[in-house]
Amino acid sequence: MKLQQLKYFNALCRLKSFSKVASTFKVSQPTVSYAIKSLEEDLGVQLFLRSQSHTDVSLTKEGELFKKYSLNALQQLDMGITAVKNAHDGRIKIGLTAALSRFFDLTKHISSLEEIFGTEIGLLEDGSKEITKKIISNKLDIALFGTSKEVVSSQLDLKKIATFPFKLAVPKKHPLSKESHVHLSQLEHEKFILFNEHFIHNEVFWKFMNSYGIIPNILAEVSDIQGFENFIQQKNTIGLLVDFLKLDCIQLIDLDEPEPVQFYLYLAKQKNGKVTDEAFNEMELYIKNQMYALKN
Repeated sequence: MKLQQLKYFNALCRLKSFSKVASTFKVSQPTVSYAIKSLEEDLGVQLFLRSQSHTDVSLTKEGELFKKYSLNALQQLDMGITAVKNAHDGRIKIGLTAALSRFFDLTKHISSLEEIFGTEIGLLEDGSKEITKKIISNKLDIALFGTSKEVVSSQLDLKKIATFPFKLAVPKKHPLSKESHVHLSQLEHEKFILFNEHFIHNEVFWKFMNSYGIIPNILAEVSDIQGFENFIQQKNTIGLLVDFLKLDCIQLIDLDEPEPVQFYLYLAKQKNGKVTDEAFNEMELYIKNQMYALKN
């Protein structure tokens, strides 16, 4: 069994077309067909049901079983390659969710952070969902990210820094700004600004909308807090924001929901990675001190 066979197999599971797999890997279709046939012979089972023209394929029961293990094997291999590359790179890679970057502007504290970690650092900003993926896949050494669910991981050391509710963000001149709380059913005819799919806000927004059968009028999706603020201020739109993210031009209003969705702020590092426990604890204290300074 060869590594390339597993790559073709997983691509075929996803694309369900020999020609598309061949195009993806820039090889001929017979090359892919031969590799899959050889894999089936090695395993002694049929993995795919093929149409006569080989244009349509579907997994057999054995194929479904093998898919789980082969995908995990490729993911573990990819994580191993990343870990080796990271070990060779002396820098500490820090990930920060973009929605928080305006408030935790780590670029202003490079020297302090390098003192904490005892080496050069690299910074990456992205949505919480992407930052979470990158810390899990070993592409970051330490990360500050948010999620709508409490996190448990055998791979990461985690510190829950704080918990904040999601609230409705409206312009201060909007009629809803006078309300102390609103119910989602009141928002059916409003115009929305939305963080893109890399953000946990996006997931929570659609969960709310779907629960009430609301088809929202979305003016735009943005990739940073500045764009969110600009749209709300200039276009009289509304959106979801974490209570911690207070902005001058925006009023935050409680959502009258029986089960409010929380935003859990986590600091995470790789277990047995380059970040020491001492540095991890210092980073936790640093973040909490920054939060205290912002509140006061």
